[in-house]
Amino acid sequence: MRRLLPFPGLMLQFCLLLPLSQSALAQDTRPPGYTDNVEEQMAQMQAKVRYGSFMESLETSTERRAEIDSAITAVFIERTTASRDRSAGRASAVDLEEIASAAYLREQLAAIMSAEELAEFDRYEATYQQRQLRNNFTLQLARVAGGLTEANREVVLEVLMQHMGAGQEQIQASNRDAVDESQRQLQALMNARTEIAARLDEAQLREAERFLGQILSGLLTTQSMNDAEQ
Repeated sequence: MRRLLPFPGLMLQFCLLLPLSQSALAQDTRPPGYTDNVEEQMAQMQAKVRYGSFMESLETSTERRAEIDSAITAVFIERTTASRDRSAGRASAVDLEEIASAAYLREQLAAIMSAEELAEFDRYEATYQQRQLRNNFTLQLARVAGGLTEANREVVLEVLMQHMGAGQEQIQASNRDAVDESQRQLQALMNARTEIAARLDEAQLREAERFLGQILSGLLTTQSMNDAEQ
């Protein structure tokens, strides 16, 4: 079983879909194809959460942007369908993994994108995990360690990204890989904590420790879950 750290955006997707699902349950009758429509809307929302900022960054015409957006959404619809078929026993895990891979999406886009557009997509993909990780750290810092000065918040973020941001990728190969990655992240956190301690005074370090302790708790929980699957 694959174990990943929480993927940014899933809670947002849930919040977006909740009103839709509640509205559906309130209906006495459902028109033919209703379930498929909901699945398509879910796929559209997932595509927007994951690639909305990429689409907004494209310097192209509205029509061209719509064409690329449609191709991305089509892959997400394929993923939703493949997931349903897998649950129903109509598709294999290998089939689902192939469609869900980043390589599959890129292959579909390569068929319609120019070389410049594809290069921009590759740059977006290469930095996506880094941006999401930094955004998550920033939000957690504000919530948990509000006593940090602005300058020291930047110090903590800089050090954490230097140590924990390197090579941040979703582990998809095997559970053994997930366990190894959890251990790597634990060591990276300890290294980051040592450097942060050397750069902050005692009072500010206590503030930072609240945040670092929260990260440590999450990593230990993830490692425990992965170890249980061995």
